[in-house]
Amino acid sequence: MSSKRGIALLGARAVAGLVGLGVVVASVGAATLVSWPTVEKKPSSVIVSPTPSEQQRVCPGPLLALAEDSSQAQATSSIDSAAAVFGAHPAAGESGWIDPEATGMEAPDNANAESFGAPLLLRVPTPPGSEAAPLVSGSQSQIAGSETLGGLAVAGCGEAAGDNWLVGGSTDIGRTSLVLLSNPTTVVATVDLAVFGETGPVDAPGSTGILVQPGTQRVVSLAGLAPNLRSPVVHVLSTGGQVAATLQQSIVRGLEPGGVDLVGPSSGPTEEQAIAGVVVSNAAGSDAPDEVGGLSDDVTSVRVLVPGAVAATVQVGVTGATGQAAGTSVQVDVQPGVATEVPLTGLVPGTYSLKLIASEPIVAAAQSSAAGSAGRDFAWFASSDALADEFLVAAAAGPSPQLNLVNTGSADAGYTISPENGAPSTVTVPAGGSATVPLEQSQRYLVSGGTSTVASVSYAGDGLLAAFTLNQAGPLAAPIRVYPR
Repeated sequence: MSSKRGIALLGARAVAGLVGLGVVVASVGAATLVSWPTVEKKPSSVIVSPTPSEQQRVCPGPLLALAEDSSQAQATSSIDSAAAVFGAHPAAGESGWIDPEATGMEAPDNANAESFGAPLLLRVPTPPGSEAAPLVSGSQSQIAGSETLGGLAVAGCGEAAGDNWLVGGSTDIGRTSLVLLSNPTTVVATVDLAVFGETGPVDAPGSTGILVQPGTQRVVSLAGLAPNLRSPVVHVLSTGGQVAATLQQSIVRGLEPGGVDLVGPSSGPTEEQAIAGVVVSNAAGSDAPDEVGGLSDDVTSVRVLVPGAVAATVQVGVTGATGQAAGTSVQVDVQPGVATEVPLTGLVPGTYSLKLIASEPIVAAAQSSAAGSAGRDFAWFASSDALADEFLVAAAAGPSPQLNLVNTGSADAGYTISPENGAPSTVTVPAGGSATVPLEQSQRYLVSGGTSTVASVSYAGDGLLAAFTLNQAGPLAAPIRVYPR
């Protein structure tokens, strides 16, 4: 009897356990079906807009000549002085002009720096309370007339960077090329120069680990690194401090100087490159025959380099100053690492823009020449990136300066060119078209109205030729999100 009661009691407990288990399972199932309220809390944060830092530009300084003493073959000395024009303007449509603070930099490689001046460092602080940095522009010019240097050299006052491409120059017989490295920062810059030529990359001992002290310009003879190059391209990489890089090239034809130029950096490697304002002179031998080993200096041409490891097909299109096609379109295959000269023959005198489209990233610059009663000269026209907004132009002294505009946007652009002193002028440039606007020398201008503009300033006179590009300022200070603890 007692055993039956025990069995019954055990059965009752088992049933109760099963019922409890069923309740738990049902509860869990219901929990999966019912949408429970959720509480989310994003971490607290705040957007901070730092005040843009001081802007700096470097004007490369007077033209340099190599020492005639063979025991000091790499020593340089300046000849005469360069004249600079520079200015700044508040951004965001504000009015008024700002005069940058200008100070000379140290130039230990220039024996005549104290007599004829040195590179010029321009400083423009951002006004207190302003969220946008001012616009800054500057340029310098010099006409040389010595026994070894002759011609017009104009250069824009450039911004220091850690990565620069100098497309131009030559170290062939009668050609001299100097790499000018200016460090406007407060820390030492360690610079490596990678040199490419018409046969490929050049093994150049002494091209790495070049120290440029703060506030100092160093001068490196390209012939000392890579002699007998007709078509060099120099890649300038710096760590620590950044440098403003410029290449000075000069030519001696027989016993007479045959031109001089200061070459600024071209755009970095990309599959599309634009070059504004290539001037073809009516006195230049644009159809001159090739010289032994390469093109004549008188041939209008474009130098192209593929920095990567894959060959590229490059299409070079030429457009006239009013936007019409010039009837010149060249397609070439460029081997990787080989600096290639592409002749642009048959162009009538005038101003042209170039558009290069490649299957691989390239760097490029064009060259043209001039001849007249004053002698012979040449100029390099670097590629440049598009300006996204209004910009400044500081036109240094020189013959017949003109502003070259290429509208790379998808819509027509109406530009307003406002001089510091005088009435503004306007010009409409169709999408994909170009235009030229005469400028007054030693004048400053504010240019507005474009949203995607490749621009340069060129000069042309009797046996004189020069140009410099206008570039977008580098990023200064972008808003950042801060997460406090």
